[in-house]
Amino acid sequence: MTAALPIGAAHQDPDSLKELASIARLITYARQSAKNLNAEFPVWCLDLALGAVLQEMYANGLPNPLFDEGTDTANIVAH
Repeated sequence: MTAALPIGAAHQDPDSLKELASIARLITYARQSAKNLNAEFPVWCLDLALGAVLQEMYANGLPNPLFDEGTDTANIVAH
């Protein structure tokens, strides 16, 4: 099995992370719009796209907010 986030990934410059964050915001907006329209398949596709962008951001230097330092459980809030 391959790791979803490769260890030792090359860090991108801050401008690349800003661009990825912009893409994530656009996807989030589109996802919310699709959700408001009860368009289930587009919501599912946009969930996948958002996850891929976030993985790319984490792989390139963005700290993962799910785990705080010194804890071994994820801090996930159910919606």
